[in-house]
Amino acid sequence: MKMHFDKSFIESILNDFKEELNENINLAENVMIDFEYNQNSKSINSLMRAFHSIKGVSRLLLSMDIPKEYIENAKKIEKVSHFLEDYVLEFERNPENIRNIDKVYEGIDILKSLTKSFEDMDKSIDITPFLNRIKNNIEELEKNKTDAKLKVFLNISSQFFEYLENAEKYDESQLKRMAYPAFNALKRLKNENLIQSFQKIIDNALNHDKKLVRKCIIDFNNILFVKSKSNNIYEIDYKPEFSETIRIDIKKLNKIMNLVGELITLKNSSYFLLKELLNISSNLYKEYKSIVLNLEKITMELQDQIKMIKMVPIKELFYKYKRLIRELSKNRNKEINLELIGGDVEVDRQILERLIDPLTHLIRNAIDHGIELPEERVNIGKRKEGLIKIKSYYESGYVFIEISDDGRGINPALIKEKAKKIGLNVNLPDEEIIYYIFEPGFSTSEYVDEISGRGIGMDIVKSSIEELNGTITVETKINEGTKFILKIPSSFYIVKGIMFYSGEEKYIFPFDDLEQIIKVSKDKLHNFSNIIFMDYNDELIPVYDLRGILENKKYEYEDILQREYEYDLMPMIILNYNNEEIAILVDKIIEENEFLMKPLPEYLRHDYIFGSTILGNGDVVLILKPTELVL
Repeated sequence: MKMHFDKSFIESILNDFKEELNENINLAENVMIDFEYNQNSKSINSLMRAFHSIKGVSRLLLSMDIPKEYIENAKKIEKVSHFLEDYVLEFERNPENIRNIDKVYEGIDILKSLTKSFEDMDKSIDITPFLNRIKNNIEELEKNKTDAKLKVFLNISSQFFEYLENAEKYDESQLKRMAYPAFNALKRLKNENLIQSFQKIIDNALNHDKKLVRKCIIDFNNILFVKSKSNNIYEIDYKPEFSETIRIDIKKLNKIMNLVGELITLKNSSYFLLKELLNISSNLYKEYKSIVLNLEKITMELQDQIKMIKMVPIKELFYKYKRLIRELSKNRNKEINLELIGGDVEVDRQILERLIDPLTHLIRNAIDHGIELPEERVNIGKRKEGLIKIKSYYESGYVFIEISDDGRGINPALIKEKAKKIGLNVNLPDEEIIYYIFEPGFSTSEYVDEISGRGIGMDIVKSSIEELNGTITVETKINEGTKFILKIPSSFYIVKGIMFYSGEEKYIFPFDDLEQIIKVSKDKLHNFSNIIFMDYNDELIPVYDLRGILENKKYEYEDILQREYEYDLMPMIILNYNNEEIAILVDKIIEENEFLMKPLPEYLRHDYIFGSTILGNGDVVLILKPTELVL
């Protein structure tokens, strides 16, 4: 009997079903990859649990009054997961069955296709051929396993039956001792009829009744090869795991985060009002200041908690590439090991999702164009197995992701040759020439194939990273390998930074690259051929005039000195870039604060602009990237 629920509840159930499907399919795939290299019962339990969960939620869904268009695919998902659960059981029973692991991967791919078809309501996927292959394979495995156990029993029992021809020579304890090995081997066949029949042989032998012994042996042989499969039952220990987590729609979290952003804007507005109150009433000012400070504390805690909820370990993304590298290396007849480092580094889920395509392309390029064939590697003195390393870590408020290989590297000569043909400047050092790979349509590959010749190009990789307010750099050495280094923010929305005036306009620099904010007297500055330097920590560091940069105008040194500065001290923002300090001259420091960052429309985007924020008084302020701006 089906349960009937209202439409909104069914829609909610369908969404939960799809989420749980994807979650368990990803779990199964990750466990399979680990199990392939580290076979253990814990992995089998996890894999069985994943398929069992998929089967369970499918059956639960089918017990409800769901729309007819979903029923067929739900049944297919239930059947495939059920067959996979049985099939994986064979890995636990006999570790040698690991050679059949490709069929599990095939089943996982079918579940992925069915999940997509479930969303698209496409009923065209035929699972029958796959189920038949799995069924036949299980039967073959069962037969091979039973035949092996039977062979062991026959070898042992034939010797025992020879002893029984002279049973009168042996006492009871001797007969039992001789029967034990055969009886123990028989128990492994798990057939009660055989066990009972064999027990009769032993009982009659103990009574020294040769005729009955011979009759019982004949009866035993008659049923020996009629072993019922239904008696071959194997139980696996399913330990329920109760999660202390709940699923939350990311859109709802984003809505809450936007509200927190508005709260931050409101908090910043309250500071404007607080300054006005100082001129009206000192008592009112103190009371209101206490309220504002409490509001700031609560807002910060709320913001931090929501950011933590949205953060996920980057290993969720890394694990996807285990399967990709496995399949592509087989396709290319290459042997490739994958090393993952820093999987516990956390990033915003939305950022993680937007990294999938660019990272996939970089890894495919490494496999297809970077790592050599085994024989080629051996000939040049390398291990035949190539290595792809994916590493992540925090630094200066950013998440860094490195994708490196120990392959042939990028040849600058080939890049120059291609660049010359399409009219690009080739009078550049090699370390700059290699960045032409990010130009639209730029490729030195002589062929196009189904692996690396389609999908997104390196120019799209670069633009995808830049859309995240990130950067990508390259390090390469011929015959040693290539490393791509991605630098991305760990989260969106809230930016901690310094607001200042440059000319009449307000701007914000994020704190990430800032080392210090100082005010210096004019005598600390030095002019060399109209290039300004400043005394800083017993060294001379370059000074960039932000007003001139933003106005695209070169101000004379004397003009810069003659500007009006508060207390006649020049505000300098010190940046540390690649372990080198530089100073940016602004006109006036306003405040350090947190700001709700909003993305700019496409037509206003620029390399040196992060986004914008709206202040409490309604002013729109641009958030700038200082290093992109001055370097």
